[in-house]
Amino acid sequence: MREIRYVTLGPTGNLTCLVLDPVDPEDRPVLTGKLLTQCEQVAYLAPPAKPEAAGGIRMMGGEFCGNAAMATAAWLVRDELVPGEQKTFLLEVSGTKNPVRCTVRRTAEGYEGTVDMPGIPAIEQKTIEGIPFTLVRLEGIVHLICEGLSLEKGAAEALIRRAAGQLPDEAAGLLQWDRETGRMLPLVYVRGSGSLVWERGCGSGSAAVGAMEALRSGKTKTVIPVSQPGGVITVTAETDTRVVTGISITGQIRIGEERQITIP
Repeated sequence: MREIRYVTLGPTGNLTCLVLDPVDPEDRPVLTGKLLTQCEQVAYLAPPAKPEAAGGIRMMGGEFCGNAAMATAAWLVRDELVPGEQKTFLLEVSGTKNPVRCTVRRTAEGYEGTVDMPGIPAIEQKTIEGIPFTLVRLEGIVHLICEGLSLEKGAAEALIRRAAGQLPDEAAGLLQWDRETGRMLPLVYVRGSGSLVWERGCGSGSAAVGAMEALRSGKTKTVIPVSQPGGVITVTAETDTRVVTGISITGQIRIGEERQITIP
């Protein structure tokens, strides 16, 4: 038996277990399954491959996760900042080719993090099983946004599983978005781990909604607060001639206690 250290992180309610010790890839499915009883997603701390990055993480299914990147960034600099100070650095994250820029600011309540999201190669209209969606593809994950439609829990879960089977991406999200209230309900399926989670906060989903709304606005810069069950993630999107040229997400982070879990 082996004791593995991990810490719970709360980026905008999207409870994440960050594994601190090295774990062989063949042991990760068992550990991930055990940790998913305590959180919404699991990330594994890893040494960066590129010298310009301060650290790295690999998500449980090899997908990209902006919230996990934001939370890990806060954990890495947790002892370096006093309230009011901030630090910016690069972090490697699975699902994307290049390190992403993270900025962490220490607040009186905890930490505020901003992550520059990977590029958005595709935004298009797509109909699945007679339902119109806006498909937004980021590196490592694709999101299907439905507006003005309230799906029953079981129907939504069955739909995203079937839709993910038609898409090549590591992970797929179903985002029910209400523009009038600014509220989003995110459901994320990760192929590699087989997990299906109603997330309290979804960073990449927020970025997808922000990109869609930014293009609709016709403005060169758009700031959109996206309210979710766990709180608000603020999206800042820049566009040029109907193309998203830059997008970032900002949220609040709480760092929990370090714990241990036993695996064979």
